[in-house]
Amino acid sequence: MQFNEMWLILCLALFFSGGTANAAEQVELFDSDQQKVIATFANAEAFQVEAQKLLHSVSGRVLELNPSLENAMIVKIPLAPVQHLSHASSGIDTDIAEMFVIMPKKGSRRPWLILHTKEYETVVMEFGAKVDQLRKQVQLP
Repeated sequence: MQFNEMWLILCLALFFSGGTANAAEQVELFDSDQQKVIATFANAEAFQVEAQKLLHSVSGRVLELNPSLENAMIVKIPLAPVQHLSHASSGIDTDIAEMFVIMPKKGSRRPWLILHTKEYETVVMEFGAKVDQLRKQVQLP
């Protein structure tokens, strides 16, 4: 199962990757059970505000060796313009080009982030903000 999850992370990274984000790129909602994008949305200011809120609430790196992507809804938000993330205790000081908000469908696992930097690196982070508004924006219950 762990190999499949790492494969899914790699596939998501390649599928969603597009380099430096811009406002013309759409926000995408991906269902990991269906393994496809199930909805797209204009990358409106409201998504950028939510993305900034999540970035400002980053609390540290995900400590799980292989966090599960199964049974999750994943929201890709291209950041326009790129946003700077500095988290000293995690050793992170970089510009973020796009964000993936991983929202498990069930269980007690809190949502978490996969962040792509402007330098094409991937950072996996925990955050403290609630995702209620983001769920409304992508029309999830």
